[in-house]
Amino acid sequence: MAKPLRVGIIGHTGRGGYGHWLDLAFNGVEGAQVVAVADPDEAGRQGVLQRSGALRGYADYHQMLAKEQPEIAVVASREIGDHLELVLAAAQSGAHVYLEKPAAASPAQLDQMMEECQRRSLLLVVAHPWRGHPPIQKVAIPLIKGGKIGEPRLARIYGMGGEHGGDQLFLDLYPHFFDFLWQLFGAPRWCHAHLTQEGRSATPADLKEGAEGMGLVAGDGIKAYYAFEGGFAADFESYRGDGIENPYRIDLHGTAGTLSLPGPMSDLPDIYFHPRTNPGLFGDGRWEVIPAEPPPDDQKWQRAHQRMARSMVDLLQGREPEWELVQGEHARFYAEMAMAAHASHMAGARVALPLPQGRNPFEEWR
Repeated sequence: MAKPLRVGIIGHTGRGGYGHWLDLAFNGVEGAQVVAVADPDEAGRQGVLQRSGALRGYADYHQMLAKEQPEIAVVASREIGDHLELVLAAAQSGAHVYLEKPAAASPAQLDQMMEECQRRSLLLVVAHPWRGHPPIQKVAIPLIKGGKIGEPRLARIYGMGGEHGGDQLFLDLYPHFFDFLWQLFGAPRWCHAHLTQEGRSATPADLKEGAEGMGLVAGDGIKAYYAFEGGFAADFESYRGDGIENPYRIDLHGTAGTLSLPGPMSDLPDIYFHPRTNPGLFGDGRWEVIPAEPPPDDQKWQRAHQRMARSMVDLLQGREPEWELVQGEHARFYAEMAMAAHASHMAGARVALPLPQGRNPFEEWR
C-alpha cells in the first residue's frame, strides 16, 4: 500500500471561509491524511480542526506549508482574489492543489497558476462538484447523450438574482454550467452578451470591483448567449430581481423533451423530465423526477468532493481514477467563456472564441 498523501487545508474564516465543504473534501478518503489547517482566525481554525480531523493548526499558511510539506494543498477559500497568491505559494512548496471555484479572476491568472504547477509537475484540480456527483455523471449526461430529449437544441441557465444578481452572480456561478456544457457539447464558437444596469445598457461609468476579488464587473442584469457546433446554443441569464425567489438551474430543451437540473448545492432531486420541448408555464403536472443514486440528502455535495478527492489521490498514486477531474486548462477556458461576455457587450456584437488575450476586457473599457 502506498503511503497516505499528506493534506494541508488553507482557509480564512470571515474571508471566504472554506467554500462549499472543501474543509471536508479529504475526510475519510483512502490514501490521504489531513495533517494541518491554516486559518488566521483562531476560533474558525479550532472549528475546522474539529471538523476535518487535522492534526495541527496554523495562523499563517506559509508556515503551515513550510513545516508540514503537504503533498496536497486544499485552497478552500471562496475569495477569488486570493487564489493566485495561494496557489503559487502551494505550488512553490511542492504541493498539488485542490482549488475552490471560480478558480481565478481572469484566464491570465490561471496561466500563471498552470505555469507554476507544470514547471514542478504538479496537479491543479478545480473543485467542480458535479464532476463527482453520480446523478449528473451517470444519469443526466448519459440520458442526454442517449436521446432522452431527442436532439438538444437550447440550454437556458438561470444564475440566481438578489443583491449580486447580474454580472457578479454570472462570474460566481458560470463554472458549474460551462463545465457541464463542455462535457456534452465541447467548446462554443462564439458569444453574444448584453449587460444592463437598472434596465439600460451598462456603460464604463457602471464599472466597479466585484465581490470576493472577482475583478471589474458591470450591470445588475446579464444575458449571455453561446453558440456551439451543430446548432446547439446556451443562454445564461441573471438579474438582480427581488432576491426572494432566486432561480438557479439549467433547462435543456431538445426535439423530444426537456430536462431541468437544479444547480449544485441544492438538496432537491437532481433531474426533472418533461415530455415536451416547450413545457407549459402554469398547471403542468407532466414534470417527473428521474430517480438517481444516491438520493438527495444534506451531505450529497460533501460526498461529491470526497469522490473527486479520491480520484485525485488515485491519479497521484498511479491508479485509474473513477471520476474525471477539472484541471487548470479546462478552468482557464471556462474563465475565457465568461470574459467573452464582457468583450461582446463592449463591442455590441458577437465575439469569437478563443479570445486573443487573457485579461478581463473591462480593464480596457474604463
